[in-house]
Amino acid sequence: MRPCTQVRRHAGRGFTLIELLVVVSIIALLISILLPAMRSARRQAKAVRCLANFKGLETAHWAYMLSNNGNFINVGLAHGGVDGDEQVAWINTLERYYGNSLLARSPADRSPHWGPFPKGKPIPAATHEQRRRTSYGVNNFLCDVAQNGLNPYGPPPEGMLPEEWPGGGGQAYTRLNLVRCPSATVHFVMMAFEGPYAGADHPHVELWVEHPLPPAIAATQLAIDAHGGPKAAWESVSNYGFLDGHAESLRFDAVFKNIKTNRFDPRVAH
Repeated sequence: MRPCTQVRRHAGRGFTLIELLVVVSIIALLISILLPAMRSARRQAKAVRCLANFKGLETAHWAYMLSNNGNFINVGLAHGGVDGDEQVAWINTLERYYGNSLLARSPADRSPHWGPFPKGKPIPAATHEQRRRTSYGVNNFLCDVAQNGLNPYGPPPEGMLPEEWPGGGGQAYTRLNLVRCPSATVHFVMMAFEGPYAGADHPHVELWVEHPLPPAIAATQLAIDAHGGPKAAWESVSNYGFLDGHAESLRFDAVFKNIKTNRFDPRVAH
């Protein structure tokens, strides 16, 4: 009788401690590489969706202008305790031209002030019931904030010629034919997520020129870092809609540097 062939069975060998540590280290390394990329991808996706909102708002604004003899929308949501006029606020007057419900909130908006009341955190220096109603605002150079027909700089002082005054003759820029370069003029912006301007629908750009570091004051009014960069710096990145209808993600120093070089004031935007 032939002897039975013995089959050797090798028991499965487990990982050693060193091998486990190597595997864990590799996984940790991969996570550390992938997480920033994933966060960046999510941020970029939000920026793209937000740009689509800007383009939708600008398209609706063109429809508004065509129906209103070339006149621009106006602002009216209060800030800093100052009374506003909601009847003329663009968030109310523009909605009928948007097609669907107005896309008032950016996907990147993390403001704690969203309402309606009593929801949301109270806005500093605002009425008790005021809450954030839109992520977006309008460049105050392209509307008549005080409804007095004047631009933010007002008329030139007595004895000064209009060409010597930053605001020219003082006329408000409320019609398309008054703006020489619509494609270079900022129209829609993103309002600050927190602070007194969180419930407003417009900034006050004329205050930036008086500040030694414009991004610092601009960041209290606008979310200039909504889509990247430091919170209040020349490198801060946000979305901006332009009067010709296009929208871009831009660094702050690409839209504002000083009183003579910025894309908010129609007199100097180019």
